[in-house]
Amino acid sequence: MILRHATDDDAEALHSFDVGDPSIPWLAEVAEIVAGLLGWRADPAATNEDRQVVIAERNGELVAVAAHVRLVGADGRSMPAHRYLMVTAVRADQQRTGLAQRLVESVLVDLRSQGVASVEWLVHPGNAASIAFSRAVFPEADETNPPDDAPYVSFALSL
Repeated sequence: MILRHATDDDAEALHSFDVGDPSIPWLAEVAEIVAGLLGWRADPAATNEDRQVVIAERNGELVAVAAHVRLVGADGRSMPAHRYLMVTAVRADQQRTGLAQRLVESVLVDLRSQGVASVEWLVHPGNAASIAFSRAVFPEADETNPPDDAPYVSFALSL
């Protein structure tokens, strides 16, 4: 597996990326997010957020993708030591292979090397597989339940 930053040449593969059954609400949402990642990354109004899209490819094919962004405080100030993992998606035919774990762990190692202290992410409360993944792979993560988005996970990176 090769990890690299997304390029404009990935547009077609991201747009047609198959995350699974689109009738499942959180999968439809993930597919929509993945399809729009290059536009999201290039948004000129968000340059202080350092939006990054990481592609995992195997044998020249895109098999997984993750995107993360620098957190920005309520006062509008950028917080370089804190990131939000916006999406992690694995192609439907590659799910349940450990690929998501390797991708997320690789992203976290890279962020830790850049001095990032914490990474946060949301898991759709109906997505039992993703909740189980977060709990199994990151058991020390702090899982809280804000009113609108539950569960919410915060993972401290030991520097």
